[in-house]
Amino acid sequence: MSAIRNVLDEHEGRVAAITAIAIEARALVLSESADEPTSAANPNAEKLVYARAFQAWADGAIEGTAEDIFESVEEVLDA
Repeated sequence: MSAIRNVLDEHEGRVAAITAIAIEARALVLSESADEPTSAANPNAEKLVYARAFQAWADGAIEGTAEDIFESVEEVLDA
């Protein structure tokens, strides 16, 4: 079970980091009425999220594979 927990923890950390990047890039908007951020529907901001997420991954700030990063960005932006 420990290996499964590690994979889940890594995924949650990756999603949290990418969510922060998306909010900073203004691809997601924090709403006072909603518990979760919502999409800003800004294609340029979404491109910036991909670029910043992959740069953070390249810098070692986000763990996982390139596919993990891509899938996590998709998950965050589909919010």
